[in-house]
Parts: sequence; C-alpha cells; structure tokens
Amino acid sequence: MDNYNSVNTEKIRKNLKTKDRLILSMDVPNKNEVLSILRELENSISTVKIGLELIYNEGTKIIDTVIDCGYKVLLDAKLMDIPNTIAGALKGISKLGVSMITMHTFGGSGMMTRAKEELLQISSKNGVMSPLLFGVTVLTSLDDSDLNAFGFKTDYASIVKNLARTAIESKIDGIICSPNEVSVLRESFGNDFLIATPGIRLPEDDAGDQKRYNTPEKAIDDGADFIIVGRSIIKSKNKIGTVSNYLERMERR
Repeated sequence: MDNYNSVNTEKIRKNLKTKDRLILSMDVPNKNEVLSILRELENSISTVKIGLELIYNEGTKIIDTVIDCGYKVLLDAKLMDIPNTIAGALKGISKLGVSMITMHTFGGSGMMTRAKEELLQISSKNGVMSPLLFGVTVLTSLDDSDLNAFGFKTDYASIVKNLARTAIESKIDGIICSPNEVSVLRESFGNDFLIATPGIRLPEDDAGDQKRYNTPEKAIDDGADFIIVGRSIIKSKNKIGTVSNYLERMERR
C-alpha cells in the first residue's frame, strides 16, 4: 500500500496484496489491548482502523503507537460538518500520518469536495502522498425500518446508491458500504473508485449489532477492494489463525 496515488485507482489495486485488503477494526478501549493484539498478529495485515472508541479513550497518540508497530492507519473519524470546519479539521489530521480517513457522505457534495481539495493541497505543499478519503454511506447497524423512522421513503439500497453517487461526483477516493450494496455500486458506477466494506462475518460468527452483513467471499466477489473486520478477529482465542482464515478465503476468490 506504499504506492497510493489519489487519482489512479487501478494503480492502487495493482499494488495491493491480500494482506493489504483486510483491515482490522481495532474496537478496544486502551493502548495495552492494542499492543497485545498487534503483537499477536505479527504484521500479518497492513492496516488498522482506529475509531472513536480508541481516540476518545487514548487520544491521537495511539495513532503513533500503531504506526510505530509497522501498521498503516485508517482513521475512522466519520467527519461531518460545514466545509470550512472540515477543512480546518483536516489540517490537523494531516499531521497524524494516517493513510485513510473517513467522512459521512450525508455531509454533502460541498463538504466532500472541499475536504478532498484540502487534503491534496496540504499533501502537495508538504511533498507527501495524500491520504485516501472514504465516504461512509449508511451505517451497517441500520436497515429499512430505521431509515423509515427517520422519514426516508425509500429503501436503504437506494439511499446508499444516491449517497455514493454524490461522493463519486465529489471526487473522493472511495465508498464505505455494507457488502450487500457492493455489486449495485459497481454495476451503477464502475471501477474508478474504491470500496471498503464493514459488516463482514464468517458463517459461524454472531451478527452482533450489524443488520446488513455478509461473508468476505461475497464482498470480494462483488467488487470490494477492502474488507473491514473487528470482533471476529479481536474476540478470537487464535487471532492470527482467524486472520489467516480470512486471508485464505479472500485469496480463493
């Protein structure tokens, strides 16, 4: 994943190894747990997703900890605010050395466009590669009944498609959606953007709080570039064995 180019999706895909495509969602609250898990995994994957739980418990220094262990970081910031506020936030985030950043597509085209422009400008000024910017569509913990309660009159798949269209037209690098929407997005919008999908479960796994989920094979077959897995690995008594299982399933596709 060292050859990221913000505008060349095919180059990114060409340089991805299987271990680059499996992202661990580090949903634990403290540094000691992070270090224990990373030591056990022995760099068998490339990227770790750090989200709100870790950031608010440990602060942004946890990003340095993960990077110092030899991993890349997907900062699951889920940014959403007015464009100027997001641009200001990205000035700070750009100092953290992360490889990917998430934001909510519900923030709109103006926010996403400004965010991408800001990242490219900062990266160009500093002579570094720009982090990839991913737009979160509809959280995998939501389904049609939840969206109907919010007042939406259409199904989640249509909402995901509309949000993805806005994100793609805003020139951000990728989309985050459940594995169940990947094929629709590929059929509708092609391959000139990346897709990362949470909501990944093995057949024997408990669904937890996910309402829209599927297997790693389904996600890869349908066109996902990255799959994001948390509890299935973190709660495993044999974490590196579980990672190997995922990687083997992905390689068979």
